[in-house]
Amino acid sequence: MFRVGDYVAHYKEGVCEVIDVGKLEMSCSDREKEYYTLKPLYDAGGTVYTPVNNEKRQIREIISAKEARTLIEQLREAEDLQIADEKKREVFYKEALLSNQCQKWVAVIKTTYLRREKRLACGKKAVGMDERYLSSAERFLTGELAAALKKPRAEIKEYIIEQIKG
Repeated sequence: MFRVGDYVAHYKEGVCEVIDVGKLEMSCSDREKEYYTLKPLYDAGGTVYTPVNNEKRQIREIISAKEARTLIEQLREAEDLQIADEKKREVFYKEALLSNQCQKWVAVIKTTYLRREKRLACGKKAVGMDERYLSSAERFLTGELAAALKKPRAEIKEYIIEQIKG
């Protein structure tokens, strides 16, 4: 069970702070269940409610600073996806984002970034689908790494791109 003040990774909102735990007085909630009230770290206006039992595994503990440093050190060696079929690649992108797992976000970032660079080098435009998923994966990954390492997101994003470029 998480406590007030803990940081968690929410599968759709990214890093959130637990600001309350208890029953909700809302018509749409089960008044017998306890809920976490979450405040997204990078969205000043949002609030998220999720059941404490976490049956759907919507939240998890954020990675530690040590795990974050290890992940960053391994970025260059991370595999990009070799999925030629656009529809299959998009299915993987969607599943990767909803998985709430840093390693899968890295695969999306690396794949979309390298595909963009290759297309631009050939005089082609970037693929809109790739750009959307790149943006989401970067938001989730940079947010979690920044929270774990207590650094600004912009600094983390620059470092990720440097590592991917090799």
